[in-house]
Amino acid sequence: MYFYAVFLRGVNVGGVKILMKDLTALLEQAGFSRVRTLLASGNVVFASEESDPAAVKTACEAAINSVYGYGTRVIVQDAAQLEYLAGNFPFAPPNDGIQRHEYLVLTESEEKAASIMGTAPEPSTEERVAQLSHGICWEVPRGQSLDSLLAKHFAKVASKSLVTTRNMNTIHKMLTALKALA
Repeated sequence: MYFYAVFLRGVNVGGVKILMKDLTALLEQAGFSRVRTLLASGNVVFASEESDPAAVKTACEAAINSVYGYGTRVIVQDAAQLEYLAGNFPFAPPNDGIQRHEYLVLTESEEKAASIMGTAPEPSTEERVAQLSHGICWEVPRGQSLDSLLAKHFAKVASKSLVTTRNMNTIHKMLTALKALA
């Protein structure tokens, strides 16, 4: 048995609505087992007999799009990938009195992450950003998650490419849920 974390892009925002109970049933019908959703923003963990994450991605997208029909895309992480990203987030909060959010921008490949980083503006003095494999680690002061130049860059990229951003708290919850399946 193989265990996967799946992140749907753009769900329950901008008029795209998928109820998590419906998503659970849909993925179970697609042959996945022990399906569990977290939060209401398209975070799913499950077990599968399929060993190839690319095949899992194809099956998830086909199942979702057969019902909803608007081209929902997903990023699939196996347990080792998600554990690597969660365990190697490079930033420890500085002791400067500024409260920050830590995010992981998930992409499809290291090349895509490098391309996004290559066109990114310089972070503000309170932000930090670094590529970690196929993810981009980003730390930003609270209240600036939508307004900084980097935030706007990530939003622009997300409108053209398969990327999705998750708070590191969500990533850790997903990893915990994924480990609980094993």
